[in-house]
Amino acid sequence: MTKIRQEQLADQITHYGMARQAIMNGNFDVWQRGTSVALIDSTVTYQADRWLDYVGKDGGTLPTLTRSRQNLTPGSVQNAFYLSRLTTNGAGTSLGVNSWGYYQQKIEHGVRSLCGSGKKVTVSFRASSDIATKRIGVTLMQYYGSGGSPSAAEFILSTPITLTSTPTEYTVTFTTNTLSGKTFGTNNDDYIGLRFYYMWGTTFGNTYVQTGVTVETFVGAGNIDIAQVQLCSGDVALPFQPKSFEEELRACQRYYEKSYNYEIAPATATTLGAYYSSIHTAYLLSDGHVKFSITKRTTPTVTLYSSNGTTSGVGSEYNNASTFVADRAISVSGNIGNNGMWAGGTAGNFTTTAFPNGSFMRFHWVADAEL
Repeated sequence: MTKIRQEQLADQITHYGMARQAIMNGNFDVWQRGTSVALIDSTVTYQADRWLDYVGKDGGTLPTLTRSRQNLTPGSVQNAFYLSRLTTNGAGTSLGVNSWGYYQQKIEHGVRSLCGSGKKVTVSFRASSDIATKRIGVTLMQYYGSGGSPSAAEFILSTPITLTSTPTEYTVTFTTNTLSGKTFGTNNDDYIGLRFYYMWGTTFGNTYVQTGVTVETFVGAGNIDIAQVQLCSGDVALPFQPKSFEEELRACQRYYEKSYNYEIAPATATTLGAYYSSIHTAYLLSDGHVKFSITKRTTPTVTLYSSNGTTSGVGSEYNNASTFVADRAISVSGNIGNNGMWAGGTAGNFTTTAFPNGSFMRFHWVADAEL
């Protein structure tokens, strides 16, 4: 299909529709959790919003792995300023046949909206690696949700791609599986999982990457870079159209939101953005209600932090004497909804001796409703 025809087709499909582009934060503009994190074996790790890393060594030893945001050279990639980088200090040793490593986004309700017999979706992205002969695998997962007796997840595989040191645009078209006879879970959490595998053992790879594929370690020290990811309905990779930062941030906050200023990572010692409330009794705050900016996908998991950066602690300060009392525990157990929460203290933590009239609390919060 010619470029002119692609642009005409793009103009006919709404910029905001899932069929036009289903990936959130595919331009890697939004990083609420911070801009660098070390990956840990068998631990799901989010850093760029909506994107997760998951590595498993199945024995042996993983290399040191870091996911980070990197600036692109201005003008080097049209309509993009950042890329997402995985850095490894080596190949890893004695990784098992069921070892794995992938970067994934879960597209909420993507199965019901984009999949079906004979239907196609096309993934496009830019990628490169300074590790010689480094391969990645691109896989689509049809997940029918949880709750009740949903159909088992299905994996649609493709041929692995050998990256080069030159950033290159790649496209992969998948034919999705039929929905006829399938059962969706009762928890309303079906999704398409778009996975970029960057490491796999032989047994794991034959199931989730490509039948007959050979083992792929991290190969050696270096970087694996990815940028401008999108998933379009049909067999055409439409021109990449970035959304504004505000649009992407608000969309991501349906799944994750924090009280901290945008550029401050959670658990940082700071009062900037902290929630303040005066103390009402020995365990209640006079105004403990926090309203989220965006309604969450489901009831979120809330983590509280003190202004010192301590998890599940708060700080208190006298209005009159400015005396700081660190890390008095509070909780939101049983008081969390999709639109907000109510925080209260643990009985006895806020006695009138330690906190006379005029004292107030301050705390930070994170609300996580990821799929």
